[in-house]
Amino acid sequence: MTTQSPSEVRPQASWPQWADCPQRYFVNYQKYLAQGGLVRPEDVAGFVAESKNKADMARFYFFCLAFDQLVKEGVTGDIAELGVYKGSTASLLANFARRLGSIAYLLDTYEGFDRRDLVGIDETARLESFQDTSLAAVRALVGEDSVRFVQGHFPATASQLPPDGSYCLVHLDCDLYAPMASALEYFYSKLVPGGFLIVHDYSSLHWSGAEKAVDEFFADKTEAVVPLPDSSGSVTIRKARPAGSAGNWLVRKRRTLLGPDWSEAGHGKLAGLLDAGWSGPEAWGVWGVGESHTLLLPVPDDPAADLVLDLDVAAGLVQSRPDQTIDVVVLGETLATWRFTLQQNRGVRRLIIPATLIDSRNTGRPVVTITLHPHSVRRNCDFIPGSSDTRSVGLGLHRLRIATRAA
Repeated sequence: MTTQSPSEVRPQASWPQWADCPQRYFVNYQKYLAQGGLVRPEDVAGFVAESKNKADMARFYFFCLAFDQLVKEGVTGDIAELGVYKGSTASLLANFARRLGSIAYLLDTYEGFDRRDLVGIDETARLESFQDTSLAAVRALVGEDSVRFVQGHFPATASQLPPDGSYCLVHLDCDLYAPMASALEYFYSKLVPGGFLIVHDYSSLHWSGAEKAVDEFFADKTEAVVPLPDSSGSVTIRKARPAGSAGNWLVRKRRTLLGPDWSEAGHGKLAGLLDAGWSGPEAWGVWGVGESHTLLLPVPDDPAADLVLDLDVAAGLVQSRPDQTIDVVVLGETLATWRFTLQQNRGVRRLIIPATLIDSRNTGRPVVTITLHPHSVRRNCDFIPGSSDTRSVGLGLHRLRIATRAA
């Protein structure tokens, strides 16, 4: 049997040599910013300070997407990294911590491998690996704000971390079995529900100790590893959340709208409340289209409270369609009929949903369903000369506010 060298079996033209940037950070970046996105172009500078990372942008973008998901779901906590080396990912994680108002704990010897970890499956690893770094150099790259540098051998250095610490994102890049196994044991229990655990080098076929530690640790866990397509074969795990409303981030997010303040509908900021029958978001708000438009409102914590909804709305009217009537149906009952004219169009319409209706008709979903039914359903192009807009525009939603009151 002839043995082939790696260069002879390496895939050539059959493998793609580039990957697109995620659309939210490229063609849709202005829309991303308008919706409150926090990732910035300057975040890449520290990551590519280590030149080899320029060819590993898949890893950079995954960190950004994970951060966005944490923000979207309201998952909070500190950030930790074990295995900092020159600080390329640490610089990115420190930026995230600053925007979250949390702390990034960066743990490393800052001198390369510790001889005590070069045993068993890792006994052939080179002691001199990763020695071309220093704590001073990493500090200069990462900065000091919202960062705690922890130098020494893990797990002994865990004593320098908060005993009651909780983490929304943990990155493990320590290569070897012993520190990886210790880190999984320590950080998994402190990872908050919904938090990300990201492990580098798992499927690279280079650091077998890292793969072994992860396989052993997660073999009996609820969660499983998800492979990532970066150059060193990272995997991610999200900490399981309890089933039901206790772990439902979307319910919690909807309930943040309960209060006296207006919530703008522009740029898709109310997407979590919009169900069927809405067009794409615009800067000013969103159009309801078709025969019905459905809103999903949070059920109040107090089962005896009425829900009070103020909607800043307008109908899609022009001279050839000077009026519109819209029925407001809540849990199968028509609670209001709103009439719009050219002379009396945009304005605030109030809807009061009785607690008795919510309590008696709610089917177990943690939302109240409100459906808006326009009486006149015609395409824009049918009554606006020269228009190519085929939407059947009904109600335009600019903003809303939700409150409760004693029944």
